[in-house]
Amino acid sequence: MNFLKGLFGGDQQEDNKSVNQEGGSLLEMMESEHGVLIPKALASHWKDIKKTCRETVKIGATPNDNLTMRESKFGHYPCIPRNFDFPKDKEGNYMFPLAQINFSEVPKLKGFPEKGYLQFYIKTNDSYGLSFDNDVPSDFKVLFFEESEVTDIEDDFTFLKDLLVNEYTPVYCPHSLAFEHRHEYVGLGDYHADRNKSFNLDKLLKEHEAVADKLESTIYEIFQSTGNKIGGYAFFTQDDPRNYNEDIQEYQLLFQMDSGDKIMWGDVGVANFFIHPNQLSKKDFSNVFYNWDCC
Repeated sequence: MNFLKGLFGGDQQEDNKSVNQEGGSLLEMMESEHGVLIPKALASHWKDIKKTCRETVKIGATPNDNLTMRESKFGHYPCIPRNFDFPKDKEGNYMFPLAQINFSEVPKLKGFPEKGYLQFYIKTNDSYGLSFDNDVPSDFKVLFFEESEVTDIEDDFTFLKDLLVNEYTPVYCPHSLAFEHRHEYVGLGDYHADRNKSFNLDKLLKEHEAVADKLESTIYEIFQSTGNKIGGYAFFTQDDPRNYNEDIQEYQLLFQMDSGDKIMWGDVGVANFFIHPNQLSKKDFSNVFYNWDCC
């Protein structure tokens, strides 16, 4: 019988069964001490994964036509001082009010304002105000108003009526926003996360070669940095532009807007706005870096 078992690969079958059982065990999900569901293969690495933790505020966006001037929103009239010169592109056309964040509605996030209005504007064209030539300025603008600057606000936006339904905008209708403080880990694809010495994905996968492919896809699913958010790790469908531009490698994610049911960046893409931490602490939004990409 032992001869026949060896002849027909009985030992090899047992070895494969053992490997499959071990691999299955490594891929079993368990809850970490912070409530994050992870495969067992990461259990012994959780101490290092915790070192990659970043705070973020997730943004839930819901289509809503009944919005006030002062609330946080996407694609609607902003809260600006009366008679303020509304942002225009290089051709002198009004720019699209992409987003407004009223920080009095946002959970506290270290390094970010606690009050005031942060606003993002982009040109209405097929590139949404982004220039793909490094030597040409982009058509976008980021503004910030302290609450004391908007006690008397503009209420006549008839000049923007047609702009809000322009076909060259990524936001198809106004959205109200809801905020939730979260913690993010690993941040695969983010320039800073990929250089974090606390967690090395390639090294981890080599330790578990038998389940490397499934483990890698699971890790990407768990630690994805998608969605609308303030701060945290950035997500890209292509590459992080900080990999190729030394001038912005110290910049951090300021704001991210992802595609959704009524929001579409090209072919299901994502937009990111980055800022240097020193400028953020000073509430200086004059040198924000804007990028969006799609599949």
